[in-house]
Amino acid sequence: MPLIKNPSNIDSLLFSTGRTRAFRVGHSGSYTKTTGAGGSAAIGNTGGFNIAINAGTAANGTSKIGYFDPTVAQMTASLGKIDYSKRIRFSIGGMMGMASTNSVIRIVFGGTGNSVDAPLAGVDGLTIKGFGAEFALQSGVIQARLIGYNASYLTPTAYTTLTNGFGLASGDTRFFGLVLESDGSGNINLYGSDSSTTPNINIAQTPLLTLAGGPTNDTSTNRFGPEIQCSNSSSLPTSSPSAIFQSTYWMIDVQ
Repeated sequence: MPLIKNPSNIDSLLFSTGRTRAFRVGHSGSYTKTTGAGGSAAIGNTGGFNIAINAGTAANGTSKIGYFDPTVAQMTASLGKIDYSKRIRFSIGGMMGMASTNSVIRIVFGGTGNSVDAPLAGVDGLTIKGFGAEFALQSGVIQARLIGYNASYLTPTAYTTLTNGFGLASGDTRFFGLVLESDGSGNINLYGSDSSTTPNINIAQTPLLTLAGGPTNDTSTNRFGPEIQCSNSSSLPTSSPSAIFQSTYWMIDVQ
C-alpha cells in the first residue's frame, strides 16, 4: 500500500532498500502487551493487516505493539538505548478508528516496553526521554499533536486541524499516511495529509507540526521504539470502538 503517488517519489522508495528498513524495524525483535476486556495487539497477518491494535472496552484498558533497539541495526548505537543524536524518521500508513472521546492512539520512541502497560489516555504520553505523536478525537475527527520528553515532559503542540484528519469517528474506513521525525537537533516534526477513502495519500514534505526541545543525545537507557499504543482513560470509553490502529506498511530511516 503506497503512501505516496508521485512516481519519482515511488522510484526513490523502491531504490532505497539499502538504507531503510521496512516492516521489521527493531534490531532485537518486537513485543505486544494488552490489559483490559476486549483489548488486542497483533503483529502478523490479522484481518489483512500486519499490525492490528484495539484498546478494548474497559476503563484502564491499553494495548500496544513495539520494537527493541530501532537505531542499532543502522550501527549508530549499542544495544539497550536509542541514539537521539541521529536523525530518525518513521513512516507508517494504514487505518485508525476512534469513537471514544476519552481514548488515544500514540506512536512513540521511548515507550514503556514489553513489561509495563502503555500510559492511559489523559496522562503524559512519555515518561522518559523520547518523542512521538498522540491522536485523539477533536469534533469527530482524529487529529494529532506532537509530544516529547527530554529532561522533563514537554508541553505538547496544539492538535492538527485537517478537514478529515487521520480518520473519522464514524469508523476505520479511511487511510492515513504520516512521517514522524526527530532531527537530531531537538526538533520533532510531523508530516501528513488528510485521510482518504483510498490508499493514495500524498504526504506533504512541509511539517504539519513542529515541537522544539526534544532529545539530542544517546544517553537514553530506553530501547523501546517505535511503540504504537491504543489507550483508554481511567473511565469507561464513551463509545465503541474506543481506539483501533491497523497498518500494512511502515519503514524507518536513521542517519
